[in-house]
Amino acid sequence: MDSKIKINTPRISSPAEIDLAAFDLWLKNGVRNSEKDFHIAQLLQLILDNIPQEVFWKNRDSVYVWCNSKFAIAAGVGTPDKIVGKTDYDLAWTKEQANWFRLVDQRVMQNNSPEYHIFEPQTQANGRNAWLVTNKMPLHDKDGNVVGILGTAEDDSKRKEAQDTLQKAHTELEMRVKERTAAEREQRNLAEALQETSSILSSTLNLDEVLDRILVAIGRVVPHETTNIILVNESQAHVVRSRDQAGKYGISQNQDEVFPLNDFPNLSSMASNQQPLIISETQSNPFWIQKAKTSWVRSYLGAPIQKDGKVIGFINLNSATPNFFNALHAERLRAFADQAAIAINNARLYSQAQELATLKERQRLARDLHDAVSQTLWTACLIADVLPTIWKEDPIEGHRNLEKLQRLTRGALAEMRTLLLELRPKGLVEATLGNLLEQLAQALMSRKKLNITVITEGASQIPPDIQIGFYRLAQESLNNIAKHSRATTAVINLQCQAERVKLVIQDNGRGFEMNKISPESLGISIMKERADTIGAALEILSDQGHGVCVTVVWPATTSGNAN
Repeated sequence: MDSKIKINTPRISSPAEIDLAAFDLWLKNGVRNSEKDFHIAQLLQLILDNIPQEVFWKNRDSVYVWCNSKFAIAAGVGTPDKIVGKTDYDLAWTKEQANWFRLVDQRVMQNNSPEYHIFEPQTQANGRNAWLVTNKMPLHDKDGNVVGILGTAEDDSKRKEAQDTLQKAHTELEMRVKERTAAEREQRNLAEALQETSSILSSTLNLDEVLDRILVAIGRVVPHETTNIILVNESQAHVVRSRDQAGKYGISQNQDEVFPLNDFPNLSSMASNQQPLIISETQSNPFWIQKAKTSWVRSYLGAPIQKDGKVIGFINLNSATPNFFNALHAERLRAFADQAAIAINNARLYSQAQELATLKERQRLARDLHDAVSQTLWTACLIADVLPTIWKEDPIEGHRNLEKLQRLTRGALAEMRTLLLELRPKGLVEATLGNLLEQLAQALMSRKKLNITVITEGASQIPPDIQIGFYRLAQESLNNIAKHSRATTAVINLQCQAERVKLVIQDNGRGFEMNKISPESLGISIMKERADTIGAALEILSDQGHGVCVTVVWPATTSGNAN
């Protein structure tokens, strides 16, 4: 029978459909039992065995009808003819895979719709776990009824492996990014905490306040239950501050406990190696001395406070939890201890500077007492001693000496009041500014042949620091008159208004040319700094032979000059 096989060519929309369409056509049109038809079947089988895909088809019950050699080997049956009549449960794949294959088969046949690019695993007969890209399409009889499915599967394991490798690398990268981000966040939080702590600690130079703020701020850097600060003086250790974060261990803020440094191995160790010390379990560590009041402590962290390579103290943290502190905590505490060292050192230097300033002020007052009050009183004593004799011989001269004695005693009294104010700065704000200026004038007139007039207009109601600033400016100006002016008269004019104070001090001395005098020579720079400190405007006018006029206005005008 030599009639040609009539083939209805379906529309092929993708390369994956080529094999499917060929099998569909083969089944739809049938194969005759002629020798020619047998050769066609052999040719088709040869083609199927040499394509890179696995090819198979099943009947309506998902029972295998035929396959190519590649699929037969993967399935573990050897040759295509041995696949006939078997199901997926009879082949090499796992039960879960067989269930999935049959589920897709039924879906394709029920929907009468092909499914392409199904990405699925396949456990092959040789034990290899492959990943396939499978295509399945329904097969029809001559009446168009679905009678089975045709499938192709291509090994995509290399792409899957590459994808898995890429995904693993991506996951590792994400993990590293998260770890790096977390670490950077920790570092940023630590830096912010240290910066804030530094700002807090540097906001005061009082040692007691610095120590208190260290105890409060340290909880932001390293968690703990209790902490203390120990300062070292040679071989003696002094507990200067203690704090109970939880408030349940009965530790006071100040303990004032002094003990030999060598009595505690943990402190001796840190003093020797200048490194933080972690004791994970205090009950079995030779560096920890067991005491009744610290029996609850199970883990410890300490860091030395160092200045210029010398240990000046320690920060000690305690926890009731064993193995609580770690290397990160130690690193943070060390960074904090470095800041604490600067704050403590600054506070100590400030305290020493205050003590030195107090000593210098006492020495200055002693000189003033000797130079002013003592000399005045000595002169007054001499006049008082000879006054009776002078009065008998010349009453007019005696009267002049009596007036001089009166002026000297009043001046000495004014000098003493001024010195007492210096010793008791609070008095500078308790008295009125007008009275302070009167005392300065009286004190100066007792030392110099100088007539000073004080004029006060209005009542001064100004802040204490402003009043002290005006007092110091007047004091400096009058000192300049006494030392340099050779004046015989001076006028102090104080004008007080509701929100404005103006002070004018003018003398009839020799004056000076402004452009030829260094500001440092007359303390002009100091006066300018004092005026700037209180927000006042300072103006100094002078000319050779015409005296000096100093004007201070508070608050300063918009132009920055006094009116």
